[in-house]
Amino acid sequence: MDELDDLFLAAKAAAPAPSTALVARVLADAAAAQPRPAAPSPVPRAGWFAWLADAFGGRGVVAGLAGTAVVGLVLGFYVPALATDWSSVLSAETVELIPDADSLFASLEEQG
Repeated sequence: MDELDDLFLAAKAAAPAPSTALVARVLADAAAAQPRPAAPSPVPRAGWFAWLADAFGGRGVVAGLAGTAVVGLVLGFYVPALATDWSSVLSAETVELIPDADSLFASLEEQG
């Protein structure tokens, strides 16, 4: 058994170096197996809404302005008594913010 171990040790010590052609083929195969980088996708152009939103400070600001405008319209159309209640609290007399047609024509007749 010692002779066999000696042969294995001798074969292990004198391992042959791979040829340069073999190394070149292995490296060429490895380079071919590497994934190719994807082409960069084109950046989409920003539209006029994005430009407008950036001018006001971003999409969050535009969303806040739109929400505030909707709340103002809803309160103005559906709760007009709220405006007259606040005006009576702030002043001693009541202010009619939206006159009706009769008072508008009466003021025109007084002028003419």
